[in-house]
Amino acid sequence: MRNAIYLILALLILGCEKENGLTSQIELENLYEIKDDPSDPIKHRVYEIYDRYGVPVYFNDTIGKIFVKRDVTGKDVYRYETLDLAWGFTSYNRLTYTYEYMTDPEEQLKALGIIEDYLKLAAKPLWPFNFFVTKSAKTIDTQDQEKIYEKGSYTINYRTVLMTGDWTDSQIITLPETMMKEMVKSKIMNYTDLLAAFNDVSDKVWYGPMWSELDPHWYDYVDGTTWPRYCFSPAALSDSWFGCNEMAPEELAEFRAAVRAAIGQFGFVSAGRFTSLMSPDNMEDDLNGYITEILQHSKEEFEQLWGDSPLVMKKYEILCKIITDELGVEL
Repeated sequence: MRNAIYLILALLILGCEKENGLTSQIELENLYEIKDDPSDPIKHRVYEIYDRYGVPVYFNDTIGKIFVKRDVTGKDVYRYETLDLAWGFTSYNRLTYTYEYMTDPEEQLKALGIIEDYLKLAAKPLWPFNFFVTKSAKTIDTQDQEKIYEKGSYTINYRTVLMTGDWTDSQIITLPETMMKEMVKSKIMNYTDLLAAFNDVSDKVWYGPMWSELDPHWYDYVDGTTWPRYCFSPAALSDSWFGCNEMAPEELAEFRAAVRAAIGQFGFVSAGRFTSLMSPDNMEDDLNGYITEILQHSKEEFEQLWGDSPLVMKKYEILCKIITDELGVEL
């Protein structure tokens, strides 16, 4: 019996020694690594972007072909790795994606130009893991509801920014900044404690009513002037406002300062989504207004425009902690 025990122990020790001496024959491939192909202008440009920024760009959702085995007939069996845009950080969106791939080299070069302009503009924390560019895309949910992405639209997903082609000349110029603002918004949503502090500044009952209901003296600025009452609204802060061509520069600046003071007393920098005669509909619209206003002005300019509105500045400082300290965007 004792000899049998010794024999078993010896076999176990020998087995452990052999196991410890094994070396793994499995090579894990980096599926997202881009390799250069100087003979292909598109692939070479994709490589240059990857080499400089570390961000892959794809024109096809199949990004890897991995050999698995040979079947009984001797035929090679492969596993195909694809981009799955339905994944979130902790969830799955139950969406089915279908794509019309972009194959026109001229359009592909336009896409790569937009992407490189974005990466130059945005701070590194705002870079996605990868870009996927198609001519168009369609999602279908579990209720068979469709959503179409085309003509320069895009969607920011957990790891991937999906972009669609057929850009206009103006989109080619504005899209990098537009996407950066949307990326800032998506990243800001991760800082729940600071966002809660932002949302607590303005009273919840201030969201959605007519400005004149919030402030009985709202129209005092234009009463007794030739300007109609509806002119006094945050619409005047837009460069496309019709009054920009009607007022002298000094008069326009004074008018806008009065509008900023009127909405700033409630901690707002923008109006409702559908009409400027009402305050922001909700906290999300309020946040969108702040992101747009913050990113189009330097810190000095923002303080000059809104510095006399304490609630605005309080919300501004909260968002600056996220945008500058966490996301690395210089204001």
